[in-house]
Amino acid sequence: MKTNWNNSLAFCLAALAMVQAPAWALQQYEVKPDGAVSARIAVRETSRIKVEGARILEVFGSIYSPDNQAGELMASPDAASGELYVIPSAMATPGKPINIFVKTEKGTVYTLLLTPFDIPSDTVVLKDRSLPLDTPPAAADAAPDRIREIKAMELALRARTVPAGYTAVNLGRPVQLWQEARFVEMRRVMNPYLAGTVYSLTNISDAPMVLDAREFFDTDVAAVAVEREALEPGDTTRIHVIRERRGD
Repeated sequence: MKTNWNNSLAFCLAALAMVQAPAWALQQYEVKPDGAVSARIAVRETSRIKVEGARILEVFGSIYSPDNQAGELMASPDAASGELYVIPSAMATPGKPINIFVKTEKGTVYTLLLTPFDIPSDTVVLKDRSLPLDTPPAAADAAPDRIREIKAMELALRARTVPAGYTAVNLGRPVQLWQEARFVEMRRVMNPYLAGTVYSLTNISDAPMVLDAREFFDTDVAAVAVEREALEPGDTTRIHVIRERRGD
């Protein structure tokens, strides 16, 4: 996966990959309760799924997790907006549909066949005419915009000084990763919603190393940015990992 350190980072909500500036494309589909929809998603970037008039609460199917590492999709419902953010996992095959089910707060379940293509970030909007368009008032305004918060954290991780509203601590703590790599937690930056960490990774093997941002995802990771993905022996790169804060 190729990425530009200066203008893109990986993004997921439970697990997930590179997101560029929020210039979402838009796909709209009419659906019925228990109906199925086929849609496209980006293979290398985060895509967004929303249901008009209802909030997405749960997602099932071929979902990647520590207990299901064969899952083809990394996915996370966003409790604040009621939307779902997804990105194919390393197990996904471009052009091959991924079958998932989304359940809304109103009890409706929709079947989605999401096919990864080499396209920019996309938004899939499901319109169910049987649902009243009564989105809870001010729900979207009450919570911080997810993409803006993640990109602001990425900027804070690169800044020489700590922005207002953030705290930072320098660490220099070695972390066990792979035998072939020296991995050090250099700095941690936090705000009320997110915790970002700057890592240093050095290739200490005798062979070239290729990094994939998805290797650094876990259940609480929202975004990953890798400065250099191809490392020769002795080369070092920075890696930014942004996590959700869950009451810590």
